[in-house]
Amino acid sequence: MCGVTALISQDEADHSLFAQATDLLAHRGPDSRGVKRDGPVALGHRRLAIIDLSPAGAQPMTNETGDVWLVCNGEIYNYVDLNRQLKSRGHVFRSHSDSETLIHLYEEYGESFLEHVNGMFAFALWDGRRKKLIAAVDRFGKKPLYYAGAGEKLAMASELKSLLLFPWVGRDIDPNAVDRYLSLRYVPAPMTILKSAKKLEPATMLVWEGEKVSIRRYWNPAKPGPIAYDSETVDRFESLFSDAVKIRLQSDVPLGVYLSGGVDSAAVAGMMRRLSEGRRISYTLSVDYKYDERERAQKIAGHLGFEFNPVTVDSADFDLLPEIAYHLDEPFGDMLCLPSYLLAREAKRKLTVVLTGDGADEILNGYFHQRLMEKRRRMGFLLNAPFMGSALSSAINAAPLAVLNYFFDYPDRIGQRERLKISHMLEGCGSFGGFYEGITSCFTAQDKKNALTGSFRKSVSAAPWSEEIEREWAGIDGFSFYSALSVLDLKYWIPFSVVYRLDKLNMAHAVETRSPFLDYRVVEMALSLEDAGKIHGKRNKVILRKLIERLYPPELREKGKQAFYMPVTGENRKRFRNWAATLLDRKRMEQRGLFRPLYIEGLFTAYDSGSMLATRQLTALAMLELWFDKFAATGRQP
Repeated sequence: MCGVTALISQDEADHSLFAQATDLLAHRGPDSRGVKRDGPVALGHRRLAIIDLSPAGAQPMTNETGDVWLVCNGEIYNYVDLNRQLKSRGHVFRSHSDSETLIHLYEEYGESFLEHVNGMFAFALWDGRRKKLIAAVDRFGKKPLYYAGAGEKLAMASELKSLLLFPWVGRDIDPNAVDRYLSLRYVPAPMTILKSAKKLEPATMLVWEGEKVSIRRYWNPAKPGPIAYDSETVDRFESLFSDAVKIRLQSDVPLGVYLSGGVDSAAVAGMMRRLSEGRRISYTLSVDYKYDERERAQKIAGHLGFEFNPVTVDSADFDLLPEIAYHLDEPFGDMLCLPSYLLAREAKRKLTVVLTGDGADEILNGYFHQRLMEKRRRMGFLLNAPFMGSALSSAINAAPLAVLNYFFDYPDRIGQRERLKISHMLEGCGSFGGFYEGITSCFTAQDKKNALTGSFRKSVSAAPWSEEIEREWAGIDGFSFYSALSVLDLKYWIPFSVVYRLDKLNMAHAVETRSPFLDYRVVEMALSLEDAGKIHGKRNKVILRKLIERLYPPELREKGKQAFYMPVTGENRKRFRNWAATLLDRKRMEQRGLFRPLYIEGLFTAYDSGSMLATRQLTALAMLELWFDKFAATGRQP
């Protein structure tokens, strides 16, 4: 795991900044730094040594003839098998590093070489003979790659802040990115928060040749299904998941696991115990709230013989948010960034590599919003009836809050603001996109209309989020309904929320995270599995729970789905309010010109009354303003 940079420029002033741009990634790779220049092309690397700790594993690295060079961030999990095949065909390796495999694969297969790779990666490869630069990210965007420019100038980096060193990379924000951020609390690729820069989408390859840039997808999930759910399928899933964990245990440095009380991380930890000897180390988030999973996680760790390390969040930790915003690189409006940062900081004391349970909810349909979308599908003939949406919306507006709280499946209570969101969701129930937006958005279309200033709204040219979702949904075919919902999550939520947070906040402390559920083979099997293997009555992730039965005794098996949620309660409420109020005061908002001060004052009023939604919305706005403070407001270099 590392930080990478690349530059194509005839301007020596750009090259004089290149080493500095590379060193801005030192937190990602504290072990060594390497730079290679070939005329107008430069490759840079900050190394976090994990496999082959010797100098032979340093980057940039090259082939036998010195005309193909590579910088890579990530891990190639099937490198042992690939190296054996490549050596049998005459390739000579200089190291035992997994990254070197990519060079020889490229020599053997050309631009189709990534079809053979199982891994997480973002890399830049320079073919000096053909004068061609190739860059790519893995199938699910676990490793980021930003780029700016085209034609004569092109710069790339693992983090956006490195690109901002070059004076021709502007700092003007993209209004369309702000619009999407308000909906999602993150900025999806290919957009970034800036007009001047982009990020590669998952499973895409960028090729620069002859001053022209082309981008193409190199992978889409296979559709071999449907796979019937039976005992043989559970055996197959167990074997596949076991191998996904096994290849992620390859490491020459200390390795552990992030362990919650849920079945996802428990499955990872249980398989780690089965596959490896020795005492493993686990870290668990502990929150002072009714859904704290510390006790259950401790029991799981004790059963497995793992060292147990709980990590708590204190109100004083809010002081870390400016530091966190710097490492996030783009606005990210989920307060989970705080405990995630603390987990990584503590894990670094003993570990360099951590396995996680991320991805299981998305591919095995563990989320509440997925269940709601399926209910909408079954009731489609009713919901599509004229005026039905308006009638349901009116009923919600008239219902007592106590009734809504009875049916509301979330850690906090419903207030008037939440009622309006549910009302908006039901009003759009006639369309897939409208209903999906109502369920998943932080700010709905109506919220944005109320929140944004008129002048800023005019600068937004992107189609509404609900329309984009409608188009994406229409283009997904060949999957069951639940699997199609997973495909949607794999396009947006997984790469730009889940693994984005994992990468940025763990690499801030030089910690590599690996997610076995996001092995593409596991994903493809889950997408092909008939819905009965994922949902049965009120039970979700059915096939995974069958696997848990094979890993744990009865008292540690069953656990219902609980939201992974960072509560703002007790002393944290006052600390949060002061933090948000400082960032979102009227004078700042008037100078910024994005949001109406009266709207924000209304958010604080709702927050004071205990609104969960207002807390989420204030978090999103405050983190956006914190990003301005770090990267845009003064125009100073990062």
